Amino acid sequence: MIWRRGPRGPQPVPDRCGDGRHAMRTARMVLYTPRDFLDVEIGAAAGADADAQRWFGWIPASLVTPETAAHLLGTDDRNRAERLRAFPKAVRRELIQPALLPGPAGEQRLLAVIPATGLVAGMSSLNPDDGGAIGFWLAPAFRGQGLGAELVAATARFGHQHLGLESVRAGTETSNHRCRGALSAAGFVPGAGPALHTLPDGRVVESAWYRHDAADTARCAARAQDAVTRV
Repeated sequence: MIWRRGPRGPQPVPDRCGDGRHAMRTARMVLYTPRDFLDVEIGAAAGADADAQRWFGWIPASLVTPETAAHLLGTDDRNRAERLRAFPKAVRRELIQPALLPGPAGEQRLLAVIPATGLVAGMSSLNPDDGGAIGFWLAPAFRGQGLGAELVAATARFGHQHLGLESVRAGTETSNHRCRGALSAAGFVPGAGPALHTLPDGRVVESAWYRHDAADTARCAARAQDAVTRV
């Protein structure tokens, strides 16, 4: 178990599956299902900058301000209590509530953390309801270091070995060469998908699609428990 500081001192960061939540390690990161809405907010802040939004096109009203994102992702290893101070008191109470677990086939998210510092490197998502569709992004300070390939490879492994999916897929804009390079480096191969894709902000972009297949699949204990508690 890895420890990080919290509102009342160190809090454990999950590094193994249990209680309906998932966790896994890579060479440089720990990935785990967000425990509370603050985890979700920090993960979203990692992709809120203009460079990321050039490709994602999230609805502007859903983005945190650059100042809040810098605070949440601060390089001086702020603890959770300090991060919470970026929000009004009423919002803080909501952020410390446990993040809702998805249903048996709902979208899963993984927060990517650098163990040595506790800093958030990025976030990924995987939606079994949408053909195993994967999304992923890195915080600005962690781009250009090969972590994108590591994150998307881990998310594919998560789909195969934790959720029992034989195939996962990912789409990106054809001109997003960094993303396409990360997908190829992670073992994804070109796949089928619509030539055009509409982003949340309404922009229509040309799309390239990739897939990752596995000969052997499995469901981890967290997935099995999640299915039992939600049937």
